[in-house]
Amino acid sequence: MFTLACGAKSPAEPTASATTPPATLEDAPVATPPPPAPAPVVTPASEAAHTLAQTRTFGQPLPVDPLVHFVPITDAASALSKFHAALRRLAEGSDPDGKVRVAIYGSSSVAVDRYPGYLRGYLQQRFGDGGIGFVAAAPLWRWHRHNEVVLQASKGWTIEHVQKKNLREGGHLGLIGAAQSASRKRVTTTIAGGAPESFTRYGDTDRVDLHYLAHPKGGKFVLELGDRKLGTFDTRASTARPIVHTPKLPSGDAPLPPLRVRVVGDGEVRLLGATLERDTPGVVVDTLGIGGTRAANMLAWDEPSWSEALAARAPDLFVLAYGANECMDLDEPIETYRANLVRVLERFAAAAPQASCLLVGPVDFPEKDEAGAWIPRARLDEIIAAQREIAKDRGCGYFDTRAVMGGVGAMDTWVVAQLAKADHLHMTKLGYLQFGRVLVDALMRDYDGPPAPSIAAGP
Repeated sequence: MFTLACGAKSPAEPTASATTPPATLEDAPVATPPPPAPAPVVTPASEAAHTLAQTRTFGQPLPVDPLVHFVPITDAASALSKFHAALRRLAEGSDPDGKVRVAIYGSSSVAVDRYPGYLRGYLQQRFGDGGIGFVAAAPLWRWHRHNEVVLQASKGWTIEHVQKKNLREGGHLGLIGAAQSASRKRVTTTIAGGAPESFTRYGDTDRVDLHYLAHPKGGKFVLELGDRKLGTFDTRASTARPIVHTPKLPSGDAPLPPLRVRVVGDGEVRLLGATLERDTPGVVVDTLGIGGTRAANMLAWDEPSWSEALAARAPDLFVLAYGANECMDLDEPIETYRANLVRVLERFAAAAPQASCLLVGPVDFPEKDEAGAWIPRARLDEIIAAQREIAKDRGCGYFDTRAVMGGVGAMDTWVVAQLAKADHLHMTKLGYLQFGRVLVDALMRDYDGPPAPSIAAGP
């Protein structure tokens, strides 16, 4: 109980005052603790898979770096439910074809196969090695690399994809969106085993599918496996259509020799890539990146042949990792960008209705001002906002790469820490591996379940 002083107002007429203390301790406001920072779910299986992935790619466990932040995938529980269900069927031995496939599309950050390779190694350690997956038949650019194979080509190949602006009528570019063409005699390309850091050995491949285009000006090529000739193939046809040839491979335990295509020289041979898989159950990750490209470039590909190629792969998860290059397209209204991205996702939904969907956002990508200082790029905010909204509308998950880096302005610190390159666009090998580690944890967070509640010790 308290007594009113002379002239004071009754409690029914309180006077608001920022300096008036609470009448009793019970009336004092209680500070609301901040929500706990999101964290990955750690299980013995995930730790073992990370250990393998990091040892293979880095030679040792990745260092803990405060610049690399864990960020959960938005709407992961619903957006990734089909993918997680496929993993559970695979783990239980009830998956119909014994494979869970992931298709990762993107620009140069995907094309170098650093973080897709990390994802491949992690998932294959946990759920089985289903094979290497899709690879180009010849290098698509001078620095082309894949984590599991080496591509060696002679001179004489012409590379065609939308970003090079040399797309021929029809847009027959296969699964990845790029064709490798040659017509001169004795031009060759070879797919062989990769570096020692490879997760799945090329030599363990049990099945090879060679993708090429039959067309009116087609020529012949010879397919060789080591020093063994597998056959001569004529690609001439009255109309353009993609062909998939599955050669009979030698039986036995001997490692698979290099696969070579040799052009005969009587017409143009147009290759669209190859898929390499094992007979054992497991995960397959297709890396489908092209340097400098945009998501909207897919709209120039021949849709029926691409849809057929994607449907044949039957991915359980497709990933689109674009946005940084679109930040430089200042002459394109953001409404056009949004409309194109929706059209791309509609194509995927039609071709792979069984698949989960994930959009991976662009890096923190600043620009230089007139004084040469790096400043935030205004269009990047628009791109990220559009991706977030469209992902939600289309039932896709969204992974915020900029938040992983630390938010707006984080790229400078990543460059200084040698996690990103001086161009303020691409990560270093270490940066990509750290990013892959966080992306894997985000993908698996709902699969592995919420962290177990702590149990207080008894008296």
